[in-house]
Amino acid sequence: MFQRTTLYSHKELPTRFISGGDFKSLSSSGFQIPLCWLLLFGADSLRTQKVFNLEGEQTCEYTTLISDKAAALERYQTAAERFKSLLGQRCDTYFDYWHQYLTYNAEEYIHLDATALWMNGDEQAYLDNLRLSLSGIDWVMSGQCPWQRSWLEALPVIGRAFDPLAKALQHDGLRHLLAQSGVLDAGGDIYIDKTVLQGEI
Repeated sequence: MFQRTTLYSHKELPTRFISGGDFKSLSSSGFQIPLCWLLLFGADSLRTQKVFNLEGEQTCEYTTLISDKAAALERYQTAAERFKSLLGQRCDTYFDYWHQYLTYNAEEYIHLDATALWMNGDEQAYLDNLRLSLSGIDWVMSGQCPWQRSWLEALPVIGRAFDPLAKALQHDGLRHLLAQSGVLDAGGDIYIDKTVLQGEI
């Protein structure tokens, strides 16, 4: 359980997580959180999660993200439209498929199991990183982020100046969000594929 991050769904609001319990695995990833996962959550989704082993003994308690499905999908739909435009990498199909996948496969609550990240370092650093990523989403959703694309981008030579992403990346939260999910590489280039957006389904 502690080797990967996993997105689960539950029929009832999970107050404690038990290995082998009544939940459904939706997607998994390595030591990163895919972008489409995080678009499901807001700062109000942060909750304390108690983790128990098969013997019923509590093994840890940490803060993670839990949301009811309806709110998560509504949040995601709005955020995804803005991120599709902002990234501009012909990624519409990935974002749309993820929404469809969760609509038909998720139970009533969606829960991020990030114990792999929490156990990998300092607890405060883990929380700071999570909150910084969420702040990037909040900024894009606030209307202050220049996410809309313009026909001016098609102009030769000067068109690059109208790409909204370069300016948007000046926001620390958005830059951190895209980097930690693997969408933004160390060289500053955008990398889009199913794994960095959705994880492994």
